[in-house]
Amino acid sequence: MTPAPTPSRSADSTRRPFTLYAAGGRVYVSNVRNKLIDLGRIESAEGGIGYLLDGEGPGAKGFADTPAALRDITKRITFLYLDGQFTAQADLRDSAESRLDGADPLHFELDELGPGEPATDPDA
Repeated sequence: MTPAPTPSRSADSTRRPFTLYAAGGRVYVSNVRNKLIDLGRIESAEGGIGYLLDGEGPGAKGFADTPAALRDITKRITFLYLDGQFTAQADLRDSAESRLDGADPLHFELDELGPGEPATDPDA
């Protein structure tokens, strides 16, 4: 498993690095601590590659290839969704690592703050 990149931003940055993988019909994600969790399904479907993420996560289909589907996932998930998944799920690093051999990693970042949210509490 390829380790997640180390953040190179200033301490006040709210962006966090993650890495997506597709292997064995599943989508996996790891965080900066290299915790690995299963996010849901990815499979060939009529009209292309499709995915459906667990825990009320997004789903889509019709992608030309797996990398395109993974790139779409990075645009549709939020930090809060991933944070909840990392909190709820056990680390699969030891049990799934061999299944990730040969899986191309897709490194991406998400902002802890949602669009338009202030970086500080206005009431503080």
